Amino acid sequence: MKVKLATQRWYINAPREMVFQMLTAFGNGSLPGSSGESSKILEKVDDTIIAEFMTTSGKRTYRTVEEVRLYPPEKVTFRHLEGPLPFSEEEFNLLDHGTGTQIEYSGKIEYRVRWLPAAGWLIAKYYVRPKYNTVIKRHLTSLKSAAEARAARSHVFPRVRKL
Repeated sequence: MKVKLATQRWYINAPREMVFQMLTAFGNGSLPGSSGESSKILEKVDDTIIAEFMTTSGKRTYRTVEEVRLYPPEKVTFRHLEGPLPFSEEEFNLLDHGTGTQIEYSGKIEYRVRWLPAAGWLIAKYYVRPKYNTVIKRHLTSLKSAAEARAARSHVFPRVRKL
């Protein structure tokens, strides 16, 4: 049984195209404050990427392989292929919002216990989901900080500045 992750909405004072570019810069190092997490592109065909992610939660680092679909500059979707969860789907929608970008994040996960399906749902809901939500919040906080700093000095992505 699938468990819905917390919907998160963030305002980033940077142009949508820049935020999209930074959100999808897989394999190009890490964002400031990302605590050594990384990504690597394994395969790319048109707007579909197969990427390996190393993500830290607490003292553990998790390896996942995900199919990433790009819909520039409006949306990015992630579908779990390998890793600790049998199912994970996530979506980032990027909307123009005043002088910046509104990101809306949503997703679903599933954890399975072969001998007792209800236990998998309980573990997903009360153990995995809070950890997952914290990781996404950390990633979006880092993205916001890095994108706003880059936007403040960008000549490529001009924007209307607040007075």
